[in-house]
Amino acid sequence: MRRRFARTLFARRCAYFGFVALTTAGALFGYWTVLRVDGLNVLEVSLLGLFAILFGWIAVSFWLVCAGAYARWRKAPLDTLRRPTTESRPVGTPPRGRRTALVVPVYNEEADRLFAGLETMCRSLEQAGGDGLFDVYVLSDSTDPRRIRQEEVRWRALRAATAGTPRLFYRRRCRNKGRKCGNIADFCRRWGALYDYMIVLDADSLMAGDTMLEMVGLMDANPNAGLIQVPPAVVGRSSLFARIQQFASAVYGPLYATGLAFLQGPDGNYWGHNAIIRMKPFMKHCGLPTLPGKPPLGGEIMSHDFVEAALLRRAGWDIWLMPELGGSFEEPPPTIADHLIRDRRWCQGNLQHARLIPLRGLRAASRVHLALGVMSYLSSPLWLIFLCLSLVVAHQMAQTVPVSFEGTYPVLSLPISHLEQFVRLILCAAGLLYGPKILAFLDLVRSKERRRAHGGGAAVGMSVLLESLFSTVLAPVTMLSHSWFVVNNLLGRSVGWGGQQREDRCLPISAIVRSFLPHTAVGIAAGALVMWLTPESMIWLSPLLFGLVVAIPLVYVTCGRAAGEGARNLGLFLIPCETNGRHIVGCVHDVMMRGGAGDALAVANRRADRSNQATNDRFPWVSATREDCR
Repeated sequence: MRRRFARTLFARRCAYFGFVALTTAGALFGYWTVLRVDGLNVLEVSLLGLFAILFGWIAVSFWLVCAGAYARWRKAPLDTLRRPTTESRPVGTPPRGRRTALVVPVYNEEADRLFAGLETMCRSLEQAGGDGLFDVYVLSDSTDPRRIRQEEVRWRALRAATAGTPRLFYRRRCRNKGRKCGNIADFCRRWGALYDYMIVLDADSLMAGDTMLEMVGLMDANPNAGLIQVPPAVVGRSSLFARIQQFASAVYGPLYATGLAFLQGPDGNYWGHNAIIRMKPFMKHCGLPTLPGKPPLGGEIMSHDFVEAALLRRAGWDIWLMPELGGSFEEPPPTIADHLIRDRRWCQGNLQHARLIPLRGLRAASRVHLALGVMSYLSSPLWLIFLCLSLVVAHQMAQTVPVSFEGTYPVLSLPISHLEQFVRLILCAAGLLYGPKILAFLDLVRSKERRRAHGGGAAVGMSVLLESLFSTVLAPVTMLSHSWFVVNNLLGRSVGWGGQQREDRCLPISAIVRSFLPHTAVGIAAGALVMWLTPESMIWLSPLLFGLVVAIPLVYVTCGRAAGEGARNLGLFLIPCETNGRHIVGCVHDVMMRGGAGDALAVANRRADRSNQATNDRFPWVSATREDCR
């Protein structure tokens, strides 16, 4: 069966890359016919090369979603994993001898949300029958004394409230060596040998108890599985920007994830959290190298997940993506500004991967994963360069007088219009960009249950339309920001490792103006330049320029909860967790509303607040590691 699946997987990949290549070649030929009229100069050849790269990039995404739609509609097999049988235990329930650690690395996080999520997952595990099978480790790298004290207090209160089931351990490192991957490496060195598996969670992650049990059961039934990744749905925030992100994740995410699983097979990838990992091969093969040179492109690897997946796969272990499991959640950044702050750190980490692509022994699929991660940020400056070169070429073409010669005498020729070719290319590009959204909408409306969960077909259609408009306006803002991130990295400017903003907040208008005034200035200046050089190009570039000009009001309107609540009241951007009342997501907010894990946590919170008001000194003690930090 495995060999037959391997042959099927090879055929799928050949078909996929064939469609990408044919689509790109066809568009490239159309663009070449426009530029070749008076011969090709160096600038136009460079423009053709950039066009091929960028059009191929959007074709990769389009055909990936097409593969996902095909797999979902035809119910094509996505893996060869053996499912647990019911002979000795219920499906998804692991044998009693197996041990799994839930590992939660944190860095200056809000303790209320962190431990509310942990309590909710502990209760969910208890209800699913996972008593005694899991231990929970909160691995703190926090440096803020107030947050350290809150973590300590809430850990003790939650441990008392859950009565030791599951066992809950807290460890804080004095030195944040290696950031998150160093934090997990420290856990592996100290206690990794005690466990068969670990489930890695972020501070904002949530997983249902039955999902975690099923993940462990799948690992037990498939001894060659080194890692199983469950795609997290984005939930939990109320700002308009976050609601749009949550809706996009719920509607478009299933097709993307299914397309990835359909094409990856056992050559999957690791997304850094909401995944289960087999401890022994991870500890043996996933030690991360230190890159030669100085940060940002040298030094410690910031984005560890892709690299660890590549190392596991190099050692012969299977990595599977399981989009059908469900019960996996995370929270989005609340504002566009927070989203871009997180992207800047990811940009630096992904650009480092370019140096790892030639690493000896990696599978071809792993090299593709690393290359796509690099391209996800490198594409922005390439688009910017392409647009600038296009403007120059358009100006040159407008200044060229079309002539021919009869002997030595010049004869004016009739001008040749390329409008039809340009319109055809733009429509083709628009089809590749918006086609995935249409396919995802069609996939959703096929299911009566999913339609209801998102508020009905009409509400979904309007939400998809508005999300498409929003993403179109936001795209140039993101392109300019990502381009700036890449330039800073290439100039050697490293980004620090700060805590993430996860709670809803309304940004002050002064902060928004400071951050996004450059985008507006670039948009206005570029518009004036286009009108001066090639005014006929304004109609094609107006969506791009409009997004830059309105960057400040766009960020301001979408960061507030009022606009998000208004959209919800209108039935827009609804997700199943809101309409179906998904238990584990709603429980987190219930726990936070009542103050934590019962009366014990409420009392502890009050004590911590009084203590925080009384002192701002750094604490000389180190919090407990298991039962003792030594």
